[in-house]
Amino acid sequence: MSKPTPPPQRSLTEPPTSQVLLGPREGFVEDINTNLALIKKRIKSKDLRCEAMTIGQYTHTKVVVVYLNSVADPAVVKEVHTRLAKVKVDGIIDASYLSECLNPNRLSLYKAASSEEKPDIVASRLLEGRVAVVVDGSPVVLAVPHLFLENIQNSNDYYGGNTGVTLKRALRLIGGFISVLLPGFFLAVALYHLPIMPLNTLASIANSSNNNLFPPIVEMLVVLILFEIIYEATLIMPKHLGSATSIIAVLVVGEVAASVGLLSAPTVLVVAISGITMYIIPNMISQLSVLRFAFCLIGGFLGIYGLVAAFMVLLVYTAGIDNYGSPYLAPFAPYIESDQKDAITKVPFPEMIERPKSIPNRNPIRQVPMEDQ
Repeated sequence: MSKPTPPPQRSLTEPPTSQVLLGPREGFVEDINTNLALIKKRIKSKDLRCEAMTIGQYTHTKVVVVYLNSVADPAVVKEVHTRLAKVKVDGIIDASYLSECLNPNRLSLYKAASSEEKPDIVASRLLEGRVAVVVDGSPVVLAVPHLFLENIQNSNDYYGGNTGVTLKRALRLIGGFISVLLPGFFLAVALYHLPIMPLNTLASIANSSNNNLFPPIVEMLVVLILFEIIYEATLIMPKHLGSATSIIAVLVVGEVAASVGLLSAPTVLVVAISGITMYIIPNMISQLSVLRFAFCLIGGFLGIYGLVAAFMVLLVYTAGIDNYGSPYLAPFAPYIESDQKDAITKVPFPEMIERPKSIPNRNPIRQVPMEDQ
């Protein structure tokens, strides 16, 4: 009897969302054995644990929980196993199906598990004490716990040296704030706090806003919705058509609509800046987009005071999220001094003696100081 033909699989390529100038370029594929081999290629220790289970009544999807036995917190490993064991579904097609199941708070605005497409990133997560979940048929590997800090970090920060890393991370963080707050702040100033605006700027906005068809808040929402439509259309269309479509749409919205008086130029400019800065944190585009609409409405109806109050509420809510024993805003809230070595700033690797205290682990020492060797 002849052996069954193995299913075809694509070759290893660099993921489009995790490209680096320097460093490894291998990405995960849809075959779980290949993905596990890529992880084991980087972590050759016998301490690496790969515990398999099957999920899905009809798909019988193979799911493997991966962790370092002497580093990962047993409580985190147990909770991951418990949550996966509770999943009773007819089929698992992709790792994203399990991502929400791993979230302790199903209604949370943020993800509890990061989605990684490269084995070198997953290996670094495992070395910090995290637990990875590999799903057959998915080129994405989940890792828990997930912190907000990871969204402003990038692989290029580690493979390109320390020069400029602090500036880049600060720009990403500031870009996130701009993307969320700028449209609402612009509306708040235009509607309720005009005296705080410079006279020349105020005159320019007044001249460009004459004979507008819509009130400022409606105009802002219309432009935001148009840009969201352009973004979705660009994602769905083929690559050779998506770029051309986005250029035409931007020209129509930004140039023609403003010139004929349908939309004001300052509103289009504010939304454009907000949209560009949002993409500087690609892992949080969905969350930032929702928050941008929310703060736009708050700024339009409640002014700057409403924006400040809403931002404080959001900050308190985010600081209260706990993912598998890790505060979501760690190491900023609570403040963990030792973890500041790789937060906004980044010290040279030989100075990172300890593993992050933000991540539960049972082996805090990462390396022996060079001067003690």
